[in-house]
Amino acid sequence: MDLTHHFLLSMPGLADSWFDKTITYIFEHNDDGAFGFVINRTAVITAGDVYQQLNIECEREDDRNATVHEGGPIDTERGFVLYPSKNGGVGKHCADGGYGVSLSGSAEILTTIGSGNGPEKYLLLLGYAGWDAGQLEAEVTNNAWLTCEAGNDILFNMDPENKFDYAARSLGISDFSMLSTDTGHA
Repeated sequence: MDLTHHFLLSMPGLADSWFDKTITYIFEHNDDGAFGFVINRTAVITAGDVYQQLNIECEREDDRNATVHEGGPIDTERGFVLYPSKNGGVGKHCADGGYGVSLSGSAEILTTIGSGNGPEKYLLLLGYAGWDAGQLEAEVTNNAWLTCEAGNDILFNMDPENKFDYAARSLGISDFSMLSTDTGHA
């Protein structure tokens, strides 16, 4: 199972966890584990706060007002930028016809965005989600997550509060609360 460039939708069994009602984008998944970002939980700070804290000039008001996401419960002081990439990245053959997705953890990308020369669409994230080898596979098997292929439209063009429901509807699920975490065998 390779869940690179897939979404994880938290099942009702995760209701009492940090991942309650989250959609997580898996950037990398291999034999060593998985690494991704929650894309529908917003932080209390704005991008302008980040630019100010890092002493980076930001020319455009839209970039200063950009949403910052709580990317996950690990290393929450560390920042990342996800953005569509024509020249590589994961998900090169996106189901929605989008480009691949690239990742930067460098302040240089913020300088580029702040100067007006960066990617037009992007997600600013604080922290990440990570799984050890075999951990994510076990959680999927135990119905902690529902998975679907990721799409750049959900990643970069939707408001955070709509991402989870839209991904669920893409799987034919109109009311996610009706799903059960129990499994059975006939």
